[in-house]
Amino acid sequence: MRLTHKYYLFLVLILGWSCQSFDKIEPIPAYIYISSINLSVNTDGSEGSNAHDIKDAWVFANGQLIGVFELPCMVPLLKKDSIVITVFAGIKVNGQSNNRKFYPFYDVYTESVYLKSAEIDTLRPVVKYKSGAIFQWIEDFEDLAVSFEKTGITRTVDTLKITGLPTEVFQYGQLGNRYSGKVDFREKKGTFENSSIGIYDLPRLSSDIYFEVHYKSDVPISFGLYPTSGSSLDVGIPVYYGFASPKEWKKAYIRLSDDVNSAANAGKKFRIFINAVNKEDSSAVILIDNLKLLHF
Repeated sequence: MRLTHKYYLFLVLILGWSCQSFDKIEPIPAYIYISSINLSVNTDGSEGSNAHDIKDAWVFANGQLIGVFELPCMVPLLKKDSIVITVFAGIKVNGQSNNRKFYPFYDVYTESVYLKSAEIDTLRPVVKYKSGAIFQWIEDFEDLAVSFEKTGITRTVDTLKITGLPTEVFQYGQLGNRYSGKVDFREKKGTFENSSIGIYDLPRLSSDIYFEVHYKSDVPISFGLYPTSGSSLDVGIPVYYGFASPKEWKKAYIRLSDDVNSAANAGKKFRIFINAVNKEDSSAVILIDNLKLLHF
């Protein structure tokens, strides 16, 4: 069969491209492995518990963002030799999987590593609270006092007590944990609500106001703000809704900035509230611990 000039040229181009593709050598990456990111706090209690729920690692190499990786993670890097790795601790804002950010109150972890192709370096990042973080309120119940009081016009249950039962205390025995807060519906339908006794003047024009809390609850639970005008409470603003979590403790990072900075709340101070409803005449208990209100 005789080939035309056009067909011959086509075969030459295809074969030439194929040879180049086989000859091309892809670079082999080095790897960084991070199993978890831990939190270190001051031992004097001024920063509360070191318990956290850091979900993601925001990884930078020599100042360049490589990516955001859910922990534990293996991070490929097309770099070699000496390099500076920076890791930011990432959270779920308001418990939302589609709203993941690095937590502004945790500082960054930095380490210099020497990378080699196909080799794995393991990092064990530990972060601290930034020195500029202001803790307006910390409640861990370890002083056997309760900084809450009853609020809410629909409440039928208003007692928040302290429990020392090992099965009810968050991480009982670890780092001195002996007590948690407890609400018991006593096998009856009802609405519980308490608010912080403290009234807080939170900064305006700030995107960094958060409330942290651990909870374990047989019923759905919400946390939010009561703007205050003088001695009266305005309508409450729910900010975070948590599903029932009867078998494990959950950690919530609740962003308050938008509501605090709302024009409707100009000049007002705020109380933090907890609200929950038991819809059945059955046993229901709420446990809370490690509450922190902080901002810059």
